[in-house]
Amino acid sequence: MRELQQRSTNDVDPSQRVRYWRDALHEAVVEMDLAPSANTDYYGQIELCPLSNIVPHHAQGSRQKISRDRVAISRSEKHVYYLVSQPGFPWWCVHAGQEHLIQKGQTVLLDSSRPYLFDFDKGFESLSVELPVEWVIRWIPEPDKIIGQPIQCDNGWGLALRGAKEALRPSNLVSFQFPDELIEDQLGALLALAAGIEFPSLREKDATFSSCVEVIRSRLAIPGLVASEVARECAISLRTLHRIFAAQGKTFAGFLMEKRIEEAVRMLADQRFRHLTIAEIGRRCGFLDQSHFARQFYRLRQLSPSSYRSSLGG
Repeated sequence: MRELQQRSTNDVDPSQRVRYWRDALHEAVVEMDLAPSANTDYYGQIELCPLSNIVPHHAQGSRQKISRDRVAISRSEKHVYYLVSQPGFPWWCVHAGQEHLIQKGQTVLLDSSRPYLFDFDKGFESLSVELPVEWVIRWIPEPDKIIGQPIQCDNGWGLALRGAKEALRPSNLVSFQFPDELIEDQLGALLALAAGIEFPSLREKDATFSSCVEVIRSRLAIPGLVASEVARECAISLRTLHRIFAAQGKTFAGFLMEKRIEEAVRMLADQRFRHLTIAEIGRRCGFLDQSHFARQFYRLRQLSPSSYRSSLGG
């Protein structure tokens, strides 16, 4: 069951509303500052409904400016993207060296690791979706190319994206019967189409992924194997490597761990390795710490390495 979370300045004394709203945005989104256009009758409210990977928000309130500077960014451990639009009002956006008047319904992709300034001088009703970096790279291989630029909304895929964004109001999601993954994939596909993203051919991606897999398999025993080493061996950039794994619905670290445990399973089941201790098999699969090996094995196989070996009669 999805959970609708809400915060509203109506819950506090009017004298505390600006501070309360700033704290609410910090908690629900990221740390930022705000300047209301008027200090009287100030209000703000936000709803959010987390899905498996993304978090849609619906915020509305008084006219205001919202900013995030380098000091706030330095204090934050959170790096995500936001897909932001306003269905009823135009607004000014200054982000990634660009300044645009964003028309109502247009969508902008924002990077929380970069400063921004938003001026909601006509009205404030924002529909935004928080997006993990890995999710964005899966659909937008080079997000820097579209950061801070308005995505048109009057026709074609841009119009479809606008409709999807407005359907993703948190209050709607509570009663949606569709799986989270289906909703997320629909949004990702529409974002890529509306932004005019060109992806490598399936054959090219599959071939490169296969090359990465072969390198990983050949170097499983190396403790501390990192993505940059595999990327260098495959003659691709680190960003391309992560993008290729994301297109497969995987992460490099998760895939590496799966392959290490698969190799451990094979060795534990092979009579030729019966003379090896559990710790030695773990070491040959890239685990220097036996307890770490045991935890990861149990996480993926629901058995300890010793129990698995015993189940086979060893």
